[in-house]
Amino acid sequence: MIELKKITKTYGERTVVNSVSFKVEKGEVLGFLGPNGAGKTTTMRIITGYLAPSEGEVTVNGYDIKKDPLKVKGAIGYLPELAPAYPEMTVLGYFRFMAGIKGLSGTVMGAAMEKVIQQTNLDKVKDRIIGNLSRGYRQRVGIAQALLSDPPILILDEPTVGLDPEQIIEIRNLIKELGKDHTIILSTHILPEVTVTCTRVVIINDGRLLSVGDYNLSRGELHGDKVYRLVTAREDNGIAGLLESIPGIKEVKKKNNTFTIRINGDFKNPASITDAVFRAGYGVAEFSSGAVDLEDEYIRLISQDRGGVQ
Repeated sequence: MIELKKITKTYGERTVVNSVSFKVEKGEVLGFLGPNGAGKTTTMRIITGYLAPSEGEVTVNGYDIKKDPLKVKGAIGYLPELAPAYPEMTVLGYFRFMAGIKGLSGTVMGAAMEKVIQQTNLDKVKDRIIGNLSRGYRQRVGIAQALLSDPPILILDEPTVGLDPEQIIEIRNLIKELGKDHTIILSTHILPEVTVTCTRVVIINDGRLLSVGDYNLSRGELHGDKVYRLVTAREDNGIAGLLESIPGIKEVKKKNNTFTIRINGDFKNPASITDAVFRAGYGVAEFSSGAVDLEDEYIRLISQDRGGVQ
């Protein structure tokens, strides 16, 4: 649905996005992750057609952003980091204004406005002045305007920045609901945002895509490897050595009696791991997939890219 091919953006001698390539498939919620200043916002502005790339190609919903910019923009609902709302307008007045810009009118406009109000739980504040709303409600207004034309794609840039913990939870839950019907790119530098709301992750730093930058959080996949969590009945230093000796296991991380095990993607029999542990006389309290430690991997990749130590 979205494909970037070697996108580069330069300003004079400064390169802010450097040959970035990745795809977003239909129905995915993609976490676009990186530290502040990594190039996330610039990349998203290129995808939306707000900025032109210096080099490279972008296709959105089958359309080239250079050849068919209006069709690309029509397929995308965009929430910038600062919600684009006029503080002197009421919520309904703002929605009427934005719906008109998006080409909606009459009963279609009314139905679209009612739908986004219900989707974003804004019914109680729809007649209020936007400038008098809390930051959380203003973010909801921003997301609602992105939804007005019912686009297949949503691009959300730091949607929870500046919110309090309760507001963050509300917006995360909203994004998860929207992910059922929309393809979403969620840009953030906050790791919990990604682990809670996203199915896949791309990591960027200093304008460059790091490594493969591709994780499937829901299936516990990391660069094509599988990641499992093993909790033993008691702590014993010998278990780590036992696990590392099993063919196909690439890495074992130990914390007390909990082990994070990274296995080759073609490893066919994960049950052999627990069998080996049982045969060695150790009890198993838990063995599960989906144990990607995104924080550890993120820190490792950023540290490597900056020339640091893992």
